[in-house]
Amino acid sequence: MDTFSKNFSLEGKVALVTGAAYGIGFAIAEAFAKAGAKIAFNCRSQKHLDQALADYKAKGIDAKGYIADVTDEEQVKKLVADIDKELGTIDILVNNAGVSDSTPLDKYTAEHFANVMDLNVNAMMNGILPAAAIMKEQGGGCILNTSSMVSICG
Repeated sequence: MDTFSKNFSLEGKVALVTGAAYGIGFAIAEAFAKAGAKIAFNCRSQKHLDQALADYKAKGIDAKGYIADVTDEEQVKKLVADIDKELGTIDILVNNAGVSDSTPLDKYTAEHFANVMDLNVNAMMNGILPAAAIMKEQGGGCILNTSSMVSICG
């Protein structure tokens, strides 16, 4: 193993990457898997879960997928507990699930705003709280929260 790989090894670590069925989340999970981490991810539907599992398999990645809506606190608690039972204690949480809504302002509603905030803010906290408790108990871990350019553009 070269020095770079040794210094950045995630061998034996468990990583939960939300929003990792495709896109940036998938790329993060793929990089973590190449570094040796066990990968867990979530989807809200079986259809998306099945497609993501096929995509991971095509890349040679043994990822474990779960049905869970990260905007639902109880589903996230169950997700974390299921991962703990099946893969081991979560060492890394990547809060990557997110959405933007490009609805024109004159058509934007309170419901649009609530949906964006629920997934982009509340869901992040739904993951942080149980993961942080685990990480505190085990003496460490890493929580990464991603954002898009929308976070700095009005």
